[in-house]
Amino acid sequence: MFDIIKRFKKNYRKRQTFLIKNGLFKYIRNSSGYVLIIVLLIITLLVTMSTEFLMVAQTNINYIRKFSEKLKAGMIAKAGMSLSAMILKADKMGLTQSFLGKQGVSKNIDCYEDVWAINFPELPLEEGTLKLEIEDENSKINLSVLSNEIVEETPYYGILQRFLLNMELSMDIADTIKDWVDADDATSPYGAESSDYYRNLDAPYKAKNAAMDSIDELLMIKDITPAIFYGLTRAGYEPEINFVDHNKGEVDLDFGVISEIAPDQALDRFKDDKDLSEVNIARERSRKLADYLRVNGERSDFTNDLNKININTASYRVLSALTGNITDDIVSEIIRRRLTQPYKDVEEIKDLVEDESIRKNILTVKSYLFKITATGTINKTSVRITGIYYRDRKRFLYWSEE
Repeated sequence: MFDIIKRFKKNYRKRQTFLIKNGLFKYIRNSSGYVLIIVLLIITLLVTMSTEFLMVAQTNINYIRKFSEKLKAGMIAKAGMSLSAMILKADKMGLTQSFLGKQGVSKNIDCYEDVWAINFPELPLEEGTLKLEIEDENSKINLSVLSNEIVEETPYYGILQRFLLNMELSMDIADTIKDWVDADDATSPYGAESSDYYRNLDAPYKAKNAAMDSIDELLMIKDITPAIFYGLTRAGYEPEINFVDHNKGEVDLDFGVISEIAPDQALDRFKDDKDLSEVNIARERSRKLADYLRVNGERSDFTNDLNKININTASYRVLSALTGNITDDIVSEIIRRRLTQPYKDVEEIKDLVEDESIRKNILTVKSYLFKITATGTINKTSVRITGIYYRDRKRFLYWSEE
């Protein structure tokens, strides 16, 4: 036993002296187990590196797959924009009336009996889906022509004031919007310009003093909060009674039903035979400003057709703001008549809207600008494109992808 302890101490001192003189690595190299230790170290290093590589690779694969899906969804949405432009062109040429069984509708007017006004269901495609929506921009109030380089206040300024009043919003907003689009830096009584408001903000900027580029620009204007812009201010203002989703009439078509019936029966199947006495005509439930206001048109001449409001498509809320003496009964009658037969001339409502200047300079029965929204979807990835399409010129005035 004593010999074993003596031998262990001798070997210990020997190893200690070797380590001090040559270092750990040379000791391991001269040891019979150094190869195994090095192999274990290399394996540990490789496992660590491979795990990190696999994580990065998987992340890149998911990103590429997501990017590929977004690219495909974007292509579907762009195809939808082109398809919508074709629908509008076909409608202008009068090629779609027979499809809806509305042969009596003139191609020289635009109304909710036109094919573009259909509430298109989501269309299934080979790898995804496409959802289309076409809105008439001429049904809305053009904010960019409240004022211009020639006229300090156009009739649209008064229409906007009445619209805000009917919405139970502050009429001061009309002044802030007018100051945003007018050509000068003079502040209206309740408005705001660069010098007295926008340049004094924490993140200063200038008033536009020109036509607006997008309806979202309203969020940059004084007093227009996100709650007002997105229509979240109903509580405490309008009681939610006797509202309707829209006053468009029948705009829903079931394409599944169409495919099951014979073509000669399709014409009669979708004629609107509803008793109009049972139709509820009232203010629209939506309070989103973008549903009633727009920014595209012809700024230099407020009487230009691009700026006019189409009485065949205008909402209850917009029609209520046309003049100071228009009543709910008059608005209801305007809508009831167009549901029976769309207007072919604005003079057909001269007994309801007696102001000749409004009828001549503000109203129309034809539309020129349309808002197109196309959403392409692949699995759970969607791309939505929104554009303002000028049908006569066959070009987009606005384009946004998200």
